[in-house]
Amino acid sequence: DAFNEASVASIFTVKGRPRSDPLIVHVASAGAAEALVRLGPGGLELMRRLTASFWPGPLTLVAPAVPELPSAVTSGSGYVGVRVPEHALARELLQR
Repeated sequence: DAFNEASVASIFTVKGRPRSDPLIVHVASAGAAEALVRLGPGGLELMRRLTASFWPGPLTLVAPAVPELPSAVTSGSGYVGVRVPEHALARELLQR
């Protein structure tokens, strides 16, 4: 859960990841990704075209984050990377 600050902190700790290196948020669907970003109508349309063509898959989209997302996820940049993984089991786990 990208909105859970304790969970986010544990990812950095377990991976030994520097706090200056933002996380990619993996989600189960394009709709879930849209809930994490702040885009105008043109940006949302472009995002929808890209996700329809390339998701699920390795494409990470970077966009302004919604203000509710902890700054640890974005490393204070205000931008979030989102992706729907190609692996079916990963997507199933993300839906839980």
